[in-house]
Amino acid sequence: MIKINEIKYPDLDAIMMQYPNPRILLGREIFWQEKRDGSNIGAYLTDDNKLLLRSRNMNIASQSFHNAFNETAEAEKVKELLIMQRDDYHNDCVVFGEMLTMGKSPTRTEFHEKHEFIVFDIWSSSFNGFAPYINVYQPCYHLDIPIVELYGTSSHRTIESLLAFRDTMLQKAKANGREGVVGKIYENNTMYKYFKEKLDTPKLDKTPRLIEEGAIVLPPLPESEILGALDKVLVDIGEESFKDVRKAMPLFARYVSIECKKHICARPTKNLFTYYKEKLEDMV
Repeated sequence: MIKINEIKYPDLDAIMMQYPNPRILLGREIFWQEKRDGSNIGAYLTDDNKLLLRSRNMNIASQSFHNAFNETAEAEKVKELLIMQRDDYHNDCVVFGEMLTMGKSPTRTEFHEKHEFIVFDIWSSSFNGFAPYINVYQPCYHLDIPIVELYGTSSHRTIESLLAFRDTMLQKAKANGREGVVGKIYENNTMYKYFKEKLDTPKLDKTPRLIEEGAIVLPPLPESEILGALDKVLVDIGEESFKDVRKAMPLFARYVSIECKKHICARPTKNLFTYYKEKLEDMV
């Protein structure tokens, strides 16, 4: 059975706020979905098949949310999905979606004439995380449960290309009266990175599906990180061993490789042995 206190929807940052930097999004297929303006809730079953809702911060949402959810056309269908996944596939799920309550939406970008629930993700015990897009779409489709619209997919070699395509997706969101878009990247059959973007960009006309080929273009590792890696070698093996090029250089190269992966950078353009020689001279 699921431990609902351990299953929370992640907080989403914008592209430029990704850790350690936005280049972590490059070279991967991104699914761009509309961002609806509602309340984030997760529907799940208790051991005795009672349906409960969790909010972002509470394992059990307020009764008013339960009341509104139970008035939607989707409530029984969501419960059917959860029971079917549990009974037929031994898969415990939490169905995450936007609770769109009657009236003006939280940021006043939408107006809802009735209570509605629209799915945007499913946490699955089978995947031990958030299910890939196709595994969210299919069960919702078969039970006629609405799911947030998929605007397109893309993959990018450069940040400039990624941001340009983001602007295209946001233009579609604006045309549809939505507050923005959510980008989703999957790896190993679960969530790798999610991000969100709001409407604050110039108008663009087209919404193509863009898949760029070729190697990802990364900047070289900053010199400060290279020197920091070299200093780690000195600290780790001591002065005498550091002066032995056969001991110092392999470790230096390894540490630089680690920093390149950490900061998503290309290897330095300057020869690493040059940094090593300069460090030896400084020590003298």
